[in-house]
Amino acid sequence: MLSGQRGGISTLMGCLDRFTRPERLGSDQKFFCQDCKVRQESLKQMSIRKLPLVSCFHIKRFEHSSYRNMSRKIDRYLQFPLSLDMSPYLSSTILRSRFGNRIFTYSGDDPEGSTELSSEFELFAVVTHTGKLDAGHYVTYLRLNDQWYKCDDAWVTRVSENVVRAAQAYMMFYVQKRFHYKASEKLVTS
Repeated sequence: MLSGQRGGISTLMGCLDRFTRPERLGSDQKFFCQDCKVRQESLKQMSIRKLPLVSCFHIKRFEHSSYRNMSRKIDRYLQFPLSLDMSPYLSSTILRSRFGNRIFTYSGDDPEGSTELSSEFELFAVVTHTGKLDAGHYVTYLRLNDQWYKCDDAWVTRVSENVVRAAQAYMMFYVQKRFHYKASEKLVTS
């Protein structure tokens, strides 16, 4: 996932842009059209249909190649935001940009639930790995009441936001800024 670059710098948004970028399928993957009886050129595009309350991004930090008979750790820095808007990566946004304001529904979706209202996320944890491929150490940075803490084995220390921003992220955890909860129509009493 470290190939998402914006201006030569690898960024989380660049990775998400690349993940959701349309891909033209090869000639061996053309779809057969039942109406015209011809194989048609096709595009594939990944997107996120429904956002979770917590989003976890796992960055590829270890590379293994049986072809080249090698394994290595990828130490490249990835820039990540403290606030993240996931709306550009949602299926509804991508479909609207491609087909206009037509309404697309999926079976099982809540017709009243809007994913756009809850697409803003805030970073609350970052896991890092230092060391080599076969030996290393994990450290976690956690945000609690707008203060960041470094959790390193038995030691927990306060750190600045700049320390977190400079961390070589292995995993990042984002939580929705606003939770939307729809109570059940049926009340259960005991």
